[in-house]
Order: sequence, then C-alpha cells, then structure tokens
Amino acid sequence: MGMFEMSDAQVAEWRQQCHDLVAGRIDGEEILAAAGFRQGGASANYVASKAQLGGLVYAGIKMMRKRKAGGLPDKVMLAVTPSRLYAFKLNVGRSYKLGDEAAVWERSGLRVSTDRGGGMTALTIESPSEGEKATLVGISVKDDPVSQELIGVLQGAAPAGA
Repeated sequence: MGMFEMSDAQVAEWRQQCHDLVAGRIDGEEILAAAGFRQGGASANYVASKAQLGGLVYAGIKMMRKRKAGGLPDKVMLAVTPSRLYAFKLNVGRSYKLGDEAAVWERSGLRVSTDRGGGMTALTIESPSEGEKATLVGISVKDDPVSQELIGVLQGAAPAGA
C-alpha cells in the first residue's frame, strides 16, 4: 500500500467520521454520503510560496481559487441527502470540526460533473436557478474512496453499504 492509500478499515473509519460530523446538523434526512473537499489549485499556492513570488501573487492565486470554488471556504464537508446537498465549513487540525453551514442546494436543480486533472477528480456543482457554480476536489492529496463515493451518489450511484 502506498503512502497516500487507505486500507479498507481506514476507508470505513473515515466514512463513519464524516457521517458522524454531519449527523447532528441534518435533521430528519437520511445521509447518503458525506466527505471532505477543498478548493483546488493548492499546487499553485505551493509554487508561488517556494518561488518567492510575493504576497500579491499569492493573494491573487487565493482569490482565483475561492472564485472557482464558488466562494465556499477553503475546506468543506459535503453531505448528500435524498433531496439536498449541504456544504459545511470544515476546520482541520488534530481532529476535524464542522463549522457553519456554507451552502445548501436542492438536488433536483443541480448539475454535477467531474473532470480529471493533476491526479485528482474535480467535482463541479452547478445550480443554474441560483446562478451558482463551485468546483472542488477531495480533501486528500489524491482521490480517496470516500470523496469518490460521494461524487458517485451525486451522479446517481447507490450509497456505500446500500
């Protein structure tokens, strides 16, 4: 198993941790999937910092990343229910903590697409009726099974364990 790969036990543990984090925040709805996501483009930030391009370049990259993520926080926990998609701010430290609700969309009005690039699957969520569009990648440094399951559920696949 590689450095950034997850064992089946780790996948199950992460899936349960994500579910538990959102369970108290979503009342009366079944949680089909939950996973951590982040704004894409972290490698651009890394290059800018290592190349010492200055604060203005770094700030510009950060602004472009936030715009591409539809204004969502740097890290979010997405949770899918039969009728809605929720996004909560995710605070990452020694443990994961859920922050405020950042967005909620009716699933029936969403367009969901994916694109592969840089070794990651980018998830694009569009809400044409609200004029919103957000593109995110899984929270890890490479695709992880839990974020991929959430993408699958949004695209019509059965939830894990169903």
